[in-house]
Amino acid sequence: MALSSPQILEIKEAAERLHLGYELVADMAYPKTPSLKTGMILVKKKNTKSEIIMSIAKQLLKMRSVPATTTK
Repeated sequence: MALSSPQILEIKEAAERLHLGYELVADMAYPKTPSLKTGMILVKKKNTKSEIIMSIAKQLLKMRSVPATTTK
């Protein structure tokens, strides 16, 4: 279920599509790279952490596998 470099906005969209309550905190950084502010998403806990992560990962796979529609 691993994805390469999921972006915070992709994770936000996946949480929206799954109807999860979430909060986007944009100015957060991973402790090992404090200068890189990638952000974080806080998700309202309805299931276990593992189940939430797996459902978001599956949704990200679906989102990445569907080609984006282009407009002219």
